[in-house]
Amino acid sequence: MTNKTNIDWTIPRKNINPKTKQPYKRGRNWGIVVYPESAPKDWIDNIRMEPVAISPLHDKDVNPDGQRKKSHYHLVLNYKGYKSFEQIDELARLLKAPMPQRISSLTGAVRYLTHMDNPEKYQYDNSEIQTFGGFDLESCLALSTGDKREALKDMLIFISDNDIIHLKDLLDYCMSDNSPAGWFEIATERSTLVIKEYIKSNWQKHNFLENEAKQ
Repeated sequence: MTNKTNIDWTIPRKNINPKTKQPYKRGRNWGIVVYPESAPKDWIDNIRMEPVAISPLHDKDVNPDGQRKKSHYHLVLNYKGYKSFEQIDELARLLKAPMPQRISSLTGAVRYLTHMDNPEKYQYDNSEIQTFGGFDLESCLALSTGDKREALKDMLIFISDNDIIHLKDLLDYCMSDNSPAGWFEIATERSTLVIKEYIKSNWQKHNFLENEAKQ
């Protein structure tokens, strides 16, 4: 959505989810996109009391056709109690921002602030995320148990598909720019034993097939 200078930001906007065409229900997690060219100069001061995480300036995002997107910030708000669309829209209008959207996955939204799980997109620096109002960034950035389980399955498939028989080769890949977000964390924490045993088994299978071929 493109902000226009002739918008009357004092007028509340209709509560309609553009995807479902239904009203947003009350929720604890909300997202707002802020465009520097439209926002007040002191817009961050206006939200310092809110439990919010602010992304680095996204000034290197591109559309599928290669055209660069307008520079913008992603805001993630995480409240202890439920907030209505009208309450969050009042805040968004104060920032002269497009309509807010309710967030279904807090962890996913926070990790998107720097495209952590989107290696095909420009990777922004996590250290440039700003937080206010007691927002717990560290716990939000961590992968959930379900996310870790799915990532581990992807890693095992990667080992099998690429015939990896040495742990070093996997870890070298996990440390590379091509690795999906979170893989190094998973490979060096609780899943290390499973991964090592899987690679060992893959190596044993590789040797067995090689010996079979020689006979």
